[in-house]
Amino acid sequence: MAKFLTAARLTASAKATASLAEARSAKADPLTPCSPRTDTDRMLLSRRDLLDLAVRAAAVPGAVAFFSTWLHAASQQQHASASHAPPEPPLLRDYTPTFFGPDDFEALQAFTEILIPTDETPGAREAHCAHYIDFVLQANTAYAPELQQQWRDAMAALREAGFHSADTEGRAALVEAMSRPEHDASVTHPAYVAYRLIKQHNTFAFYTSRAGMIDTLDYKGNSYNASFPACDHPEHHVV
Repeated sequence: MAKFLTAARLTASAKATASLAEARSAKADPLTPCSPRTDTDRMLLSRRDLLDLAVRAAAVPGAVAFFSTWLHAASQQQHASASHAPPEPPLLRDYTPTFFGPDDFEALQAFTEILIPTDETPGAREAHCAHYIDFVLQANTAYAPELQQQWRDAMAALREAGFHSADTEGRAALVEAMSRPEHDASVTHPAYVAYRLIKQHNTFAFYTSRAGMIDTLDYKGNSYNASFPACDHPEHHVV
């Protein structure tokens, strides 16, 4: 029963993510608005596919413990200063990646945190996006072998680009360079496909988590408005 309850909660969270992330994802957008779809874009999964992966992952052994901890982790961390932040849940603090090797997992963590940094709201670090990606990929070994190969190729591309060995500033510069083809069709980068793959899965993970959906987007599901305040933007009052 608990397994299906976790799957149901994850499904509800991911469904809410689909609309909220589109409308209000100021930190990371799944696709650049109004840009023509490229071959790289066509390789990306649909939101339905991402949701399907999440639901399948919620049914594997260990999923109840992982998702129950992951879905509530941000409410415990809550963007507090390091000196006042509560202890990180042991399951996440001592997490051992099962799909990625240690070096790739550390690189993935760094990449996700560059894409969705911690500022006045939580980022990918608080949402443990890399943990989510690793767990879901490993859980879908039999179902999504092609996707797993895409991820192996992506991490190999990052390593070849020098991301693994770069320092913090170097990594940020590399991500910036990898992202340029997204905004300028005349620019290419050998790790652009890796960038798009990580960005899409990172965005989905973040806006499915409590850190993204509740703490960042202030989503208030299962509630109603007792009143509807008038618009307080002066420019909207001009006829």
